[in-house]
Amino acid sequence: MRDGGFPVDDEDVLETMARMLAAAGETEAASLIRSGRCKFEWDHRDNWNGGTDCYVLRIAIAAENFVAIGDRKTALEGVIVKRLEEAASQFGTDWYSVALSPMIVSMPGRPDLEGGPVSYSVRRAIIDLLRQEDVPWRCELSDVDFLAPVFDLDVMPSHDSRFKTAGQDIWQHRVNNPEDWPDDWIFTDERFNLLGGPDVTFLAFVERLVAPKVRPDRKLASAMVQRMNEELRRTSWTLVERETLAGDIRYRAEPFEPVLLRSLQTMRASAAILSSSWMHQELERIEAAIDTDPALAIGTAKEMVETCCKHIVDALNIPLPANPDMPDLTKAVLKALKLVPEGISDEAKGAETIKRTLSSLGQITKGLAELRKLYGTGHGRSSVHRGLTARHARLAVNSASAFVEFVSSTYLARKTPMPQDKP
Repeated sequence: MRDGGFPVDDEDVLETMARMLAAAGETEAASLIRSGRCKFEWDHRDNWNGGTDCYVLRIAIAAENFVAIGDRKTALEGVIVKRLEEAASQFGTDWYSVALSPMIVSMPGRPDLEGGPVSYSVRRAIIDLLRQEDVPWRCELSDVDFLAPVFDLDVMPSHDSRFKTAGQDIWQHRVNNPEDWPDDWIFTDERFNLLGGPDVTFLAFVERLVAPKVRPDRKLASAMVQRMNEELRRTSWTLVERETLAGDIRYRAEPFEPVLLRSLQTMRASAAILSSSWMHQELERIEAAIDTDPALAIGTAKEMVETCCKHIVDALNIPLPANPDMPDLTKAVLKALKLVPEGISDEAKGAETIKRTLSSLGQITKGLAELRKLYGTGHGRSSVHRGLTARHARLAVNSASAFVEFVSSTYLARKTPMPQDKP
């Protein structure tokens, strides 16, 4: 027993469970294990069989995913606990349960661990921007009224020996005697540490800058948001309009690429299905290059699709022509998995729509190959050549994800038993 925790290494058990779930075709459950925040908790001890420890595996997932699960929550918990019991049975006869829950995020209400770190250079650039603004950072509010929703001014210390708290200190020198401190004092005050403090605090400060009660002029707020987003997006954050319960529009800091994040998570699940360590390596390259080296990310997205196809080709012993290219690989895999449009009856409802949709899978791989050729590395360029940007790289990655997820999940569904064509 490890201090009341799980009797073996938590991460090892979770990885084993995720692989078991993926191998059994329970891809959604496997994805919850890999993407959620998992924690084993000792719950209680029962007197049964001389004493049995009872554990709960708590899995916190994004609120949006929790809502999407809906009525399937109990079934998914049952699927996961079954694999947990199988994986942990070798360590004793303890009891286990699983509890799915929405991920709780602290104020100011964003998943601060899902975006990138807000670097010093980005903070510096935003602060420099605020110093250049004609309108003060606090707008028409007092310094105390602006800061109170973000910082606990009654707990923070005073710099003035006459007062106990930062709130009293600020009121004295910015409200009672407004000329005591310069207007930009907040940017250098170590108590607030906007340049080096926690990301969540800096993002809360940024949100406050464009809150309706602070900056009621929506045109001014929108212009400020646009300029700050140019910096924030360098670290995978962005200010997004959100409507409050009162009908007001306010800006919230959110991870910049939730779609991209889901695509990467999807491809990780696919790599687990195919037991492909090489695909995991390709994913690492994509994540590292998506913003800094779009050409590399595009090329690796194409390679991800190619690796997926080759794995299935090898697993099913599919015959191929000598030196197959991407179209050859794609066509062979789609045919082996019974996904070619010719396999759909013309009498089937929506046949033409289904045909077009399935045909687009081949177009994805064709497009990725062409992008790799035109904009990837390995070729000299003219002086007027302009490469693609990070947004084009994200398009390539999202497209690759759609192909890999559909093909790998279909492969898993048909692998056992895999229908064999008659000679």
